[in-house]
Formats: sequence, structure tokens, C-alpha cells
Amino acid sequence: MECVFCRIVRGEERARVVYESDRVLAFYTLVPEADVHVLVIPKEHYVRIHEIDDPQTAYELFKAVREVARMHGLESFRIVNKNGHSAGQRVAHVHIHVLGGDLPKRVLPEG
Repeated sequence: MECVFCRIVRGEERARVVYESDRVLAFYTLVPEADVHVLVIPKEHYVRIHEIDDPQTAYELFKAVREVARMHGLESFRIVNKNGHSAGQRVAHVHIHVLGGDLPKRVLPEG
């Protein structure tokens, strides 16, 4: 089965895009874990972050993170990359989560 993120890059799957460059795409996740939850991905398919061998692509990923935070007025935010299945990576395409604001009440622990 082909990667869902590659299909999004090609326009075969819909996504709410918030940022795009020649090498990078950023879009809202379908299941947000914070007020702002955006995924930043390279357009070229890489499974794990250490496979990215193009310095410009690496730069563009973090430039997109900065731009997404700026666009949402975030001065404080979290970035998360799950690198490999045992680390919790569920889609085999590099993606960086940009999370800002409060976690929804439904995912906060009781007490």
C-alpha cells in the first residue's frame, strides 16, 4: 500500500494545507492533540528523518515549522518527530508535528 502522505503531496488525497514550498508541505492533522496541530512533511518520500540526505530539504522542514508557528501566533510550541515504529511512528513518511496552545480536555488526565 502506498504512503498516504505521498498521495497528499500529489493531490490525490485532500488535506488542509497551511504552508507549501518546493520541498515541503504542512497541513492540519485529522486528529488534533492541541489547539494547533500541523504536520510538516518533506515532499520527497523518506521513512525516517536520518534518511534525509539533502541539507536544503532539512532546512526547509525547520523553516516550515517556524513559519507554521508564526502564522498561528505561537511563541511557545512543541515539535515532535517519531522516528521508527517502536518510537510510535504510524505513517512511514517523515513528519514533524507542530503543537501549540492547550491540549483538548478530552486528552488531559483526570485530577
